[in-house]
This record gives sequence, structure tokens and C-alpha cells, in this order.
Amino acid sequence: MSTPAHDPAVSYSVVVPVFNEEGNVEALASRIAATMEKLGVEFEILFVDDGSRDRTPELLRRLSVADARVRVVRFTRNYGQEAAVEALYLNARGRWLIQLDGDLQNPPEEIPKLIEKKDEGYDVVYGVRENRQDSLFRVAASRAMQWGMRSMMEIELPEDVSTFRLMSAPIARLVAALPERRKFFSALIVWSGARIGTVRVKHAPRQVGSTHYGFAKLLNHTFDLIAGFSSKPLRYIGALGIAFALVGLGLGSWVITRKLLWDYGIMGWPSLFAAVVILGGVQLIATSVIGEYIARIYVQAQARPLYNIAERLNFHERQSPDELVRVSMAPAQEGVGASELAPTTPSPLATANPNPRTPAPAPAPASAPGPASAPGTAFAPASGSATAAAGAVSATRPAGARPLAKEVAQ
Repeated sequence: MSTPAHDPAVSYSVVVPVFNEEGNVEALASRIAATMEKLGVEFEILFVDDGSRDRTPELLRRLSVADARVRVVRFTRNYGQEAAVEALYLNARGRWLIQLDGDLQNPPEEIPKLIEKKDEGYDVVYGVRENRQDSLFRVAASRAMQWGMRSMMEIELPEDVSTFRLMSAPIARLVAALPERRKFFSALIVWSGARIGTVRVKHAPRQVGSTHYGFAKLLNHTFDLIAGFSSKPLRYIGALGIAFALVGLGLGSWVITRKLLWDYGIMGWPSLFAAVVILGGVQLIATSVIGEYIARIYVQAQARPLYNIAERLNFHERQSPDELVRVSMAPAQEGVGASELAPTTPSPLATANPNPRTPAPAPAPASAPGPASAPGTAFAPASGSATAAAGAVSATRPAGARPLAKEVAQ
């Protein structure tokens, strides 16, 4: 994993994933800035636009021009909230990250409560929502999911699985750098061993627009959590199979015994049809659960990047260390080669070759002309005046400093 180390001048990064939030982003940025200025700390506001199709990208560009503390990463399309959160964690510069949603249901004015709780010695602080303003169905479904995960799947989760949280930058980068493709960050934070605290915060109704988190997304998130952190479903299938086998053995023994002793048997198509349908349904459920695990292995083996960046605003690095850039799309500058634009030293957080099964590429012979490039590893470069030089690929990037989360299968 190769990410930029935090900027000592930035104490807090307020990170916000947004998707079609044109009615909220301006008010959100204004309220965040006002709250953080009252605290008297150095901060930045980092937005990741997850492929919005409304005026959100335009409004974010205006905000970044008006205030250099507002930084923006824009995806080429919608890749999902988890990909946006990972990009936030990898691109934030602050020593502490404060994450909230872009719909203003997490009031920025509650941020000081998280910071005050953090000072008690916690690595992560969750905001537990008081008087939750979501629909009754959403609240009931969320609580049922959390109860099932803790009691049936034995998955450790915080008191309130909320995206309104404060965490230290090392913890955020640790969970973002993990190689798994489908992540449930709240469970990964617990897995990391971080000291977790909670504090009661207000929760506001959505002011503009409609929620993007329906029942289907909640169900998909639940599957991600179960398959990523528990093998209990496979064991439950085995237990169910044993139960059906015992029931079938007992019923068969009873039919045979009654036939031998009393010359009486219960023959009939309805009972046979019911048995076939029940067993067939159980087999399909078992196949589906097993297939879910296998499908995730397949997605993991593909090792595709989680997202593709279209634009980066107010980024002064020539190339973001957590993304790869296609050589053919690098901006042409007279008299300057691609290798001269690219960084030549790895990040302090870079690790050795993260994939033990993939050997590091052999160094090019000294007599080989020209820089060694990798045209097959592609990401779009940034655009805009502040990021015009983001399109270069380093010919001298050390082999061991390849991004883990963004690595493209060679």
C-alpha cells in the first residue's frame, strides 16, 4: 500500500462521500468550515463524488476554487459507497479523519463532541444517533440486522453502525489498505483492535433529496458483512442437513416398522410431493449460500481496481500515490519526460511487494533505452489547473511500492 503520509499542518480531515447531493453540498461545506474554524484547528474538507449525475460535480468545483481547503476526488462513474470511503481514507492528509454523510443528517455542529471524546484516549469515536430521523422500516431493519450479526453470526459491531465517526489516520489507512474487495468498514475497525468509544449526537431529517439507501442496498450490505466476517451460514447449512437426515431416517424407520408389524402403510403423492419440494428448496438455499462465497473468491481473484478517478481538485501532488495513470493520457509538456514528472521515492507507509504470489518485476537492463512503462495499468489522470501534472507514470517507482488496494493484475 502506497499512500501519502499525513500533512503535519492538517490536524483534521473532514471526509464526505457524495452522490447526487446538489441540494446539500454547499450548505454542508459551509457548516463544516464554520464548525472547524470555531475549534481553531487546521483542517481540510475532502469530498469524493461517486459518479453524480446532477450538478454536484459543478458545485464541488466552485467550492474548491473558492476555498483551497476543499479538496475533491471525482469518480468516472458510480462505484458504490465503500469504494468512495476507501478513496477518502487513502487521500486524506489529516492526523484524524472525521467522516459524515453528505445528506446533512449528521449535523456538522456535533463534530466537537467526537473530538472531545477522542481526547479520552480513543482511536475511533462513533456518533450514536439520538431520536433517529429515518423511516420506521429503515430503523427496524437496521436494528434487526445488527442483532442478527451479533447473536447469530457472532460478528462484533459497534453500538450503532453509523458512518458519523472520528478515527485516527493510521487506523483508517490500515483498513483501507486491506486487500479484500468488498469491505464493511465498521467491522474492519473492530477487527483492527482500535480503542472504540461512542458519544450521543443529534440526528436530523434529510432536508433535500431522497435517500440512496433502500432495502436492496441494506440487504446487499448485510450479505457483504456475513460473507466477509463469518462462516456460520455454512455451518448452519450442515446442521440443517443433519436435521433433515435424522427426520427422514426416523420417518422411514417408522413407516417400515408399521408395515411389518401392522401391515399398514401411508402411501400418497401429497406427502411425497411435499418432501421433494422441501428438500429441493433447502438444496437451492445451500447452493446459493455456497455460491455467494465462491463468487466473492472470483471477484477477489480478478483484482480489479475498486474505482477509476476522473478528476482531482486542489491536489498539489503531481501523481497521487494511490492511483495508476495511463501513459498515453499523460499531459504533454515540452522538454519534460514522464519519468521526470513522477515521484521517485516511495511513501513512508509503502510496504514491500504485498502479494507474495506475485514476484516483483525484474529491473530493466542498464542498456535498455527509454523509461519502462506499464501501459496496461490504467487510471485516468486528473484535470484542472491544480492537478494538470497528475498524469505521469513513474518509470523509477520502486517495485515494492505498488498500491495494494489499487493494484491491477499483471
